[in-house]
Amino acid sequence: QLAPRSRHTPTVLRLAWESTETSGLLVNVLGAILGEGPVAHDIVVVGAHRDHFGRQAGLLFPGADDNASGTAVILEVARALSQSESKPKRTIVFVSFSGEEPGLLGSRHYVNRPPVPLQRTVAMVNVDHMGVGNGRLTVGVTGLPRTVTLKAGELVGLEKNLDIYGFFPGGDHVPFKEAGVPTITVVSAGPHPHFHKPTDTSQTVNAEILKTATAYLLALTWHLANAL
Repeated sequence: QLAPRSRHTPTVLRLAWESTETSGLLVNVLGAILGEGPVAHDIVVVGAHRDHFGRQAGLLFPGADDNASGTAVILEVARALSQSESKPKRTIVFVSFSGEEPGLLGSRHYVNRPPVPLQRTVAMVNVDHMGVGNGRLTVGVTGLPRTVTLKAGELVGLEKNLDIYGFFPGGDHVPFKEAGVPTITVVSAGPHPHFHKPTDTSQTVNAEILKTATAYLLALTWHLANAL
């Protein structure tokens, strides 16, 4: 039953600081599955950041859920599609972004210096936080009808597992949205109690959630590459 004891004072505080930028090495890793047909020049970008905090203040931040989980999902989708006898109509570009945690550096670099013109990118799918949650998927959509995400869910029987919203704040999709590219963000729904903590280890990752996320992302990627 404590009550606030704050009160007004005549004191004025001011804070000043200096900000500097330094150059450094940033590595985005790209791979592509080439499309076949008249819209093969169109691009679907599927990305996930692989960086985390590393060691800070003597503590190791493993980043299993954020975002080794998303990295694993896009690698598995890329593997499955590369081994498929069916080829997509549009080209699919998989991107492992670096520098997300310090400020979306990898995705901003991609947008500022795109390997293919952004005008040819029909959609960007960002995958993050895929290892922990309640078994459902949160899907944020901008610039595309929500029916696109529902149709992908129907293809793999997951339409009832989706919570679909508009813009999802924060993540490597943001620079693409700012550049006018339609975006879809997919994260595992529910609480992520180890978010940005040293306890974000592989022991906390739920394999069933990863399977669900991978099945959905595979269907979504294929649908975007063929049906729009």
